[in-house]
Parts: sequence; structure tokens; C-alpha cells
Amino acid sequence: MADTHVISALVKNRAELRGDIIHYKQLIATLDKDLQTIDATIKIFDVDYDISSIKPVIKSRNRFFNNGEAKVLVLEVLKNSEVPISTDKIADIIAIKRNLSFENKTDKSNFQKSILLALNTCLSNNLVEKVSKDGLSIIWKIKELN
Repeated sequence: MADTHVISALVKNRAELRGDIIHYKQLIATLDKDLQTIDATIKIFDVDYDISSIKPVIKSRNRFFNNGEAKVLVLEVLKNSEVPISTDKIADIIAIKRNLSFENKTDKSNFQKSILLALNTCLSNNLVEKVSKDGLSIIWKIKELN
């Protein structure tokens, strides 16, 4: 006979998974209705538009940061640094600050890409500047206000 604590844990786990399935089925039904509404609206404006030609865009959620959070952390690190620092060093400082440890090289690489994306966003917003390039790494500093 199985231990009751094992059964209890399995029942709890199953209940949570079943709840997730119900939630996501409801979400999918809502998204399907939204899609049908958009398709109908497109047809109002152009009856001959080929809806099937619209390719789906797969959005991947950044699992390390909430929206805009990486940019804020990058700017904070650069602001607190007295010298320009590399992308890798910025990533290391933020990972330590957030108590992140990476289980594999892919996770670490994805994290570093998130940092680089945030840096490039800051660059395009004229908040940071590239100082130099050291091998594969770019050296950054906060933009001086004139």
C-alpha cells in the first residue's frame, strides 16, 4: 500500500495541473474569439484579403526579467561604475545581484543576450555609449549629459 503523504502530494500536483489545463483552455477559447473578430474586421476592409497568408509571430517571454526591468538594472550598474565595463561584467553583476545561477550554457547565453538587448535599447535611446570593443565583448559607459 502506498504512503498517504505520497498519494497526497500526487493528488495535489494533479489538481494543480488540471487547474492549469482548464485555465489555458479558457484562455485559448478567448484568444480564438479575438482572432475571429480580427479576421472579420480585416474582411470588412478587404473582402479578398487572404487571411491564411498571415504568418504567426511566436513571442517568447523573457524568463529573467519583467518588461523594462533589464534596462533599469543595466543603467543602474553603469551609473554605479566609475569606469566603463564590458557586457559580460554587467551581466555578471546583475546575475549576482539577483542570485541567479545558470544550470547550463544555454541559460547563461540567453541571460547575456537579454543584457545585450537592454544595452542596445539604451544605446538607441541615447542613454549609454560604446567605448570600445575588447575581443568579443563591448565596453560600455553611461552617456554623459551635456
